[in-house]
Amino acid sequence: MKIRFIEPRAPGLNVFDRALLPRLGLPLLGRLLAERGHDVRIYVETLAPVDWADLAQADLVGFSSTTATTPTAYEMAGRVRDLGIPTVIGGSHVTFLPDEALAHCDFVVRREGQVTLLELVDALEGRTDLAHIAGLSYHDAAGQPVHNPDRPPCTQEQFAALPAPDLRLIVGHERMTNVPIMTQWGCPYACDFCAVIRMFGRLVRARPVEDVLAELEMYRDRGAVFFYDDNFVVDKTRTRALLRGMIERGLTPPWSAQMRAGAVYKDKRSGELDHELLGLMRASGCTMVYCGFESVNPDTLTIYNKHQDVRDIRESVRAFHDYGIHVHGMFVLGADTDGVGIFRRTADFALRNEIDTVQFLMLIPIPGTPLYERVVEQGRLLTNDWSLYDGHHCVTQPALMSPYELQMGTIRAMARFYSARQALRLLVSGVARNLPFLLKLLWRERGLRLQLPRVALLSLIPTRRSEVLDIIRGALPRESWKRLQDMLVVPLLRLYGRNHIRQWTRQARSRAYLDYLRRLVGPRHRRAPSTS
Repeated sequence: MKIRFIEPRAPGLNVFDRALLPRLGLPLLGRLLAERGHDVRIYVETLAPVDWADLAQADLVGFSSTTATTPTAYEMAGRVRDLGIPTVIGGSHVTFLPDEALAHCDFVVRREGQVTLLELVDALEGRTDLAHIAGLSYHDAAGQPVHNPDRPPCTQEQFAALPAPDLRLIVGHERMTNVPIMTQWGCPYACDFCAVIRMFGRLVRARPVEDVLAELEMYRDRGAVFFYDDNFVVDKTRTRALLRGMIERGLTPPWSAQMRAGAVYKDKRSGELDHELLGLMRASGCTMVYCGFESVNPDTLTIYNKHQDVRDIRESVRAFHDYGIHVHGMFVLGADTDGVGIFRRTADFALRNEIDTVQFLMLIPIPGTPLYERVVEQGRLLTNDWSLYDGHHCVTQPALMSPYELQMGTIRAMARFYSARQALRLLVSGVARNLPFLLKLLWRERGLRLQLPRVALLSLIPTRRSEVLDIIRGALPRESWKRLQDMLVVPLLRLYGRNHIRQWTRQARSRAYLDYLRRLVGPRHRRAPSTS
């Protein structure tokens, strides 16, 4: 069969747009199908546009969606169905709202899809019956929705036997800024707002270390790596084995991963740090960690079921920085325990503790989470426009503030952290600390000196500033570039964050939603957003 997959892009400006990272479900499914002889191609809209002429020749078109991208997936699926081509959608959102999805597509693959989709393809080729496929939803001959029994999560043995996703099936895969690698599924924790538990379960299944090392070897010359695990450090013995293997084989690209603040502890009760793990992270190439800090409000951490406190956040930032690892702090604002003071408190905390970059998003009730069920029961949803469920828009009625106050408070907290003054301060202090190195660099590297006029010119042209770093990288030896990059990365990310906030508040879609929230609370909140 000729099978095409699509990962839609969320409408409007999104914090994840510049990541250029596909999720790995479709490349995994694509490889499994390709190994069976099917013709597979994957379109990830952040990397390349969908070729509709190609889709029109397909025998099956599948979509992988999040809650925020589901409306786009539904619209695309409708266009494909109009061509008479079967459509299938998977992902966490449609897993928990399959009846909604079946109004727009022919099949829904619920939860883990690596076996369900293969069996669906067999059924479409006449080798099995739809009724026998666990985890599948569809319409019967009478047009009634059918939801076959759930498929149990794959076992550790089944997961370990899966091949590595084939990124080459993605159109435009050459544009990826990082190589995404998944080493395990599942999370042992149970955060109130997270859909991972309902989707994959709390049993963590891990790939063999040797398989992960083999995949890293395959991408040895592709640059930075992002480990896609929901929580990279679960079994520390396994994590250490992986990091040691990377060091021993020289597989030490710059890498980043998501992990909890508590990963820095050897003994959390005493506060003893895990210096062995931190040292291995640094030696194996770790440049940044993405930590779900969630809140600086102890009461909020409790209702989130986070099992960490503010001290853990503070200590983890200090520990990572002591080992030369940057920290991206992810915070979720707008819990029922958060008042209007939470925004300044959070921004000030991030600045005071020198978190390198942050992500302040609003609490979003994603279908499939305990939070969603509670908010629906209480009648606190403001909208069922799923495209707004991206963390950038307030979609619920908070307990201790108005929706507009939550929206504007989050924007202003981001603007406070990502101010031009803060970025300039970091840049100046970085240059001052590294002045001897910079002077030697200019003296020794003739190629860099020759490129300085061009660099200065392009820096003045907003549309071409992205070329500057490529020019500098090409003019420097690898180690010099790595040191310079480490010096510049945080100020540049801060400036990017500032620009992102300004662009978001200026787009028509954002303005329209801000006006809607303003109308909910009356004229006293009519002050325009400040992004200075």
